[in-house]
Amino acid sequence: MALPRDREEDFRVTILTLIQDQMRKVVDGYRTLLNMLEDFTDGAKTEKLEEYYDKILKNDESAKETSLMIEREINNVGALLTDREGYIRLMTEIDRVSDITEGAAFRLLNLSKMKAEFGKNLNQRFLQLGETVLTALLRAREALLASTLDEATFHQKIKETEEYEKKADELYRVIDLEL
Repeated sequence: MALPRDREEDFRVTILTLIQDQMRKVVDGYRTLLNMLEDFTDGAKTEKLEEYYDKILKNDESAKETSLMIEREINNVGALLTDREGYIRLMTEIDRVSDITEGAAFRLLNLSKMKAEFGKNLNQRFLQLGETVLTALLRAREALLASTLDEATFHQKIKETEEYEKKADELYRVIDLEL
């Protein structure tokens, strides 16, 4: 049994709207992480970084709540929705970005508590990596928004996202070797 085409489209729009909201929250959390990183490299006090960390934790919790709403919506529709697995994979990957953001913030906070310092060059590379990852996330978000528009725009945004992912991978490898 299949859903009528217009009913299935209504479910898709609802689920995509929730996924877009989840992505917005994850990007907001990542921006907070970038602010935290900038302050860390500028030698900010641990208390300031703890404020960022608390904000990131709240943001992560909000993104997880949205993830649960998406799961409930998908379960309400059941197996009748085509591409159900695709929505679940997308939601899971976005959730993973949120988890990685929280983990990076935790590490930064602990580096601050240990009074760790890196050279100016390494700090610049960290900031460059952070900006590149943000650009990749923004391109992914744009692709998600474009998925409701036309296919050509969607594919262009996916291609841009992949390009920035490659740049981020290259920067990460350079930093890894320097450490």
